[in-house]
Amino acid sequence: MNNNPKPVILCVDDEKMLLLALKHQLKRQFGSGYHIETASSGEEALEIVDHLLAEHLELPVIISDQIMPGMTGDELLQQIHASLPKTLKILLTGETDIQAIGNAVNKANLYRYISKPWVQTDLCITVTEALRSYFQEKKLSAFYADLEKKVAERTRELQQKNEFLSIAVHDLKNPISAIQGFAEMLKYDFDDIPDEVIDVASQISISARQMFELVRNLLEINAIESSKMNISLSVVDIKPTLQGIVNQYIERAKKKDILLQMQCDDEQYQAKVDINLLRQVLDNLISNAIKYSPYGKSVFIRLNQNSRFVRCEVQDEGPGLSDEDQEKLFNEFTRLTPKPTGGEHSTGLGLFIVKKLVESMQGKVWCESILGQGTTFRVEFPIK
Repeated sequence: MNNNPKPVILCVDDEKMLLLALKHQLKRQFGSGYHIETASSGEEALEIVDHLLAEHLELPVIISDQIMPGMTGDELLQQIHASLPKTLKILLTGETDIQAIGNAVNKANLYRYISKPWVQTDLCITVTEALRSYFQEKKLSAFYADLEKKVAERTRELQQKNEFLSIAVHDLKNPISAIQGFAEMLKYDFDDIPDEVIDVASQISISARQMFELVRNLLEINAIESSKMNISLSVVDIKPTLQGIVNQYIERAKKKDILLQMQCDDEQYQAKVDINLLRQVLDNLISNAIKYSPYGKSVFIRLNQNSRFVRCEVQDEGPGLSDEDQEKLFNEFTRLTPKPTGGEHSTGLGLFIVKKLVESMQGKVWCESILGQGTTFRVEFPIK
């Protein structure tokens, strides 16, 4: 046995002259890059394979005759496949033995079978293709293994960053709340406070409220992406929740002379949702419609249903969205062309959170808009 470190092509045939001819042809074609090894029986071939494994030598291709005394070719290839599944197997057969070929295909992942007597050109082409396929697969396997390792490392890094972010953001809530509380105290709880101080306290209160909204959104995203949301789905009537949110926004809409119009024909709209997540989704959509609507316009909120889902629509009469804006609408930290019409604050996270929350309830959300003609957001929730 030659200890040449080159990869090995193993040929197995009990007919000595055919085995020598096979070795000669393969050596002439592949001898510069491969060691051509031969065995006259299945048992001898298995001994050679054991030696190759012990020496950590590669066996890209094995070519075996089918009809041999003792162990047949398909039986040999099955045993080799158990220890070297990636080695490509070629079966030589003087007769078209369908059962043997089927066994080799099903149990040894046979690469090809070649009829005897073989044509030298066909044999060399088949072996060339097998070698190319083997090393391409090896290269791909190494690439995917490296990629998997990098993904795992990156995932660990992101998890650590998310955990740090969650802790840091969570710890920001208390001081921000304290800042807002102290600002409110300056505005309302003390006498003879100069107007300049009250103005500054109002600005501090607004900034603290905006910071708190960002902190809350970041915590929500972290909970979504780390699968830590507590979701409890149950069949509820959506209408009272929607009506309650609309009522909460009436005064805010009046400040911009915006009319909220809720339209629904049925008494009940039963859907399977998480009531807390539902409230958050609808609140965000209605808040956005008011935020981006020009003064003196209307916002229409509609409910409708069929046998499969309940749909809520929130339609504004704002500037609408371009195709480019619509493509990035539900992305994280998205800044769109339209701006809040009353100087309201936007974190760029609201619609990203809406989409994630809706999908977590097996619903779907989308937008329809024509530039200059307003925007309609539609969200659907399954009935069952």
